[in-house]
Amino acid sequence: MCMAWIDYQKAFSRVPHSWIIKSLELIGINNKVISFAKKVTSYWRTRMRLHTENKPIETEDIKIQCRIFQADSLSPQLFCICLIPLTEHLNRLNTGYEEHTTKTKISHLLYMDGFKLIAKSEERLQKQVQIVKTFSDDIHMEFGLEKCANIAFKRVKLVHWQNLVNDINREIQEAELGKT
Repeated sequence: MCMAWIDYQKAFSRVPHSWIIKSLELIGINNKVISFAKKVTSYWRTRMRLHTENKPIETEDIKIQCRIFQADSLSPQLFCICLIPLTEHLNRLNTGYEEHTTKTKISHLLYMDGFKLIAKSEERLQKQVQIVKTFSDDIHMEFGLEKCANIAFKRVKLVHWQNLVNDINREIQEAELGKT
């Protein structure tokens, strides 16, 4: 069994509003709720203010086009909704680890701003990582590689193997023993 932990860098700050709306449409949320979400996000703006010795300097309104608010109780749900298409794609890959008693295949677990990918082999895990990376690139989400890791077991024994290739210049490192 092989596992990889995928962490999204600044996850809540990078979710594009356009993807939030598209995700709500994809899962069949009521059109009134979608219209409300479009309207509300169109009003999200901020200003930058610099306090100087003479007087404060302030920018014009800056439209916020991506971000969900961490302190808002709806934000974790919106983030999870935005990842539903990815979880469906991972399930269709049929690369998960099969639990022996129920014969259920588990390919991933989602928790807030990250994934735990689970596969029977290194090759299958690499395929899952590539799918997650492609999807993430498409919606402008980036991996926080310093919090990502991978590990492999054979017959309940920890084995060492290569780092997972994330893209041309970056890898997901093998988890170090004793680290959490």
